[in-house]
Amino acid sequence: MADQPLEDWLASHPVKKPGMFRDGYARGPVNDLLDKVVERLRANRQFADLIKKVDFPTAPRAEAYDRQAVDDLFDNLKWGSDPRR
Repeated sequence: MADQPLEDWLASHPVKKPGMFRDGYARGPVNDLLDKVVERLRANRQFADLIKKVDFPTAPRAEAYDRQAVDDLFDNLKWGSDPRR
């Protein structure tokens, strides 16, 4: 998996959905931010300003991503860790 460029992995990697009877972060805003990060990575531009302080609206389970999975993903990106591991 580490052989795949990070931007390709981010563009194709599904984000975990929340567990039963739980809400999470709305998919639309998360997807929008991930698209912007991928775009900047592909253009070889920095993206730290995009993820400095993320704040996503909540949504019901059917329209959401798991909060911890999203937080972990953006924390890894923010601190320069590889989220593919």
